[in-house]
Amino acid sequence: MKIHRDLFDLLQDYVSLTPARLIKFPSHVPFPEINSGLVHHILLNPVFQTYPPSKQYQRSFWKFTISHLEILLLHENGDDQEIDSRILDHYLSIFPSPAPVPGTSLGLATLRDQLCDRGLPLGETPSKSFVTHFWEPCLSNENSDMVELDNYQSFTLEESRTMIESGTTGLRTWFTSNVLAGHLIRNPSIVQGKRVLELGSGVGFLGTIIASLQQLKKPTSSSIWLTDVNQEVLTQCQHLSSGNQDVHFQLLDWDEALKPDVKVLEELLQHINPDVIICADVIFDPAVVPSLVALLVLALKSGSRNSQTCALISQTVRNTKTFQGFLDCAQDHRLLLQDVEIPSSSNPRYFVDPVEAGLTDADVRTLDITLDESNSVLN
Repeated sequence: MKIHRDLFDLLQDYVSLTPARLIKFPSHVPFPEINSGLVHHILLNPVFQTYPPSKQYQRSFWKFTISHLEILLLHENGDDQEIDSRILDHYLSIFPSPAPVPGTSLGLATLRDQLCDRGLPLGETPSKSFVTHFWEPCLSNENSDMVELDNYQSFTLEESRTMIESGTTGLRTWFTSNVLAGHLIRNPSIVQGKRVLELGSGVGFLGTIIASLQQLKKPTSSSIWLTDVNQEVLTQCQHLSSGNQDVHFQLLDWDEALKPDVKVLEELLQHINPDVIICADVIFDPAVVPSLVALLVLALKSGSRNSQTCALISQTVRNTKTFQGFLDCAQDHRLLLQDVEIPSSSNPRYFVDPVEAGLTDADVRTLDITLDESNSVLN
């Protein structure tokens, strides 16, 4: 099924919870096409019906969309056209409104009048929400006006819209993961046919993409281990997993790598036997650097016996001092670090990050890390 690219962008904005102020409404697309697309690709989509964005977000999105549809109708002189009643009915249904007064009826004109004053309540705390991500294994012609939906894969996660919730940053996907995901999609051999260990997996954004890339090249001996220190994060991630037997979940406290006795941790890492270690946006606090580096050393030593194990770390450099502290600590532990250049085009449009929308690929640094006997220095 094909859909206009700009209408597809609107669809992505909806399922990724992009704030209305950042959405570019496709006003140049004919009204009937938008009207029908909103109903059939959003309201009647079985995935979005089962895993919808939060009602809090939907109120904002549909208020924005209905307003633009009204403007579009005026510009097109659409006297014989109107907004699909299913859109208006759905908008009203997501409000905890009082019951109508007995003996009264609500006509369409009155319904539209009600829409004008309804919006996201001021001061309302963002709630958890289902977020759906689209990605295309084989990139198509981005210059085409039409998008073939069948070419895209999608998956849904339950994420927090706040920076920190329940004492963890792992309940949402961060911009760095989008950049690294784009790199892996364009270079699937990094993870296909490999045993992958992800540190700080969070809600499972990267792990889900890696597992899907591995599934595209079957049969192989590939697997993915998603690890995190927070049990709530892992449980939530596992709950929405597809039941793939090659996807494993493991509670992992990096501080275990700093203890005098690391035998249990070494046994776990030897069991995983990773070819590739993946991390995204895990260097957020100087306090985690010693344990992260110690764990990387153990994991790299316990990796595949057939080839040299490597770690691929992507990090948004928000604090240069913290990141430099990681580089210095890695150098002290005899790790070799090499920058990986990721072109800007490696961050596809279909990974939308409304919370960190101001960031660009230039803010992200990606490193390939291996054990180094020569103790090379990275400046």
